Amino acid sequence: MLELQRWLYGEAGSQLKALAGGMELVTLLSAVCIAALFGLVHAVMPGHGKTVLVSYFLGRPAKIITGLTASVILVLAHVGSAIVLVLGGFILIKRTIGGVGRAPMLETASAIFIILIGLWLLSGALRHRHHHSDNRNGLALAFATGLVPCPLTTFIMVYAVSNGAIAAGLILSGSMALGMVTTIAAFAVAAVLFRDRFFHFLALTTGVRERVGQAMELIGATAIFGFGLWLLLGR
Repeated sequence: MLELQRWLYGEAGSQLKALAGGMELVTLLSAVCIAALFGLVHAVMPGHGKTVLVSYFLGRPAKIITGLTASVILVLAHVGSAIVLVLGGFILIKRTIGGVGRAPMLETASAIFIILIGLWLLSGALRHRHHHSDNRNGLALAFATGLVPCPLTTFIMVYAVSNGAIAAGLILSGSMALGMVTTIAAFAVAAVLFRDRFFHFLALTTGVRERVGQAMELIGATAIFGFGLWLLLGR
């Protein structure tokens, strides 16, 4: 993982230099494709909210479009928060970024939001309050999870601002976000489909299906709450 991380950062810097040196069509297309691949591989690594989304969608019924939408929101918040943080100015960066692209204030806020949403979902599960058609909790959870700035995007944008190549940094970050959406959406959609197929298999046993559904909802909500607590206490 460490070697892969070094490769990603090294190649991202190389692509940024290539873009900053000139916006020829071939260079631009090459950088965009490679950056999308970076994002896809980067999102496979630990983090990026995959655990939260999978826990949520395993715990309650949802449509594939909801999984895709939540993935897009998460990545936009994840990458966008890094871009806003960097473009907000180096003074803000010095005050909020701890090290290696981390932002302790936003990490704390994200963890607290995840805990609160987890408690809300857990409360609903215990009270047997099912809002099958209401996807707002999942979208809010995706946004809260994505509040933690993407380290690779932070590195790219700091490098871009330092070298006067903001446009190149934005292009690379946007392309990388597309690759990240692909990976994270794959996890979210897989969770949606697995739950759907699993309950289809239990269609002939309504009583069992109801009990299993309640158990999965409780487990999913507890996992989200526990993950947020782990993020908060593990900082």
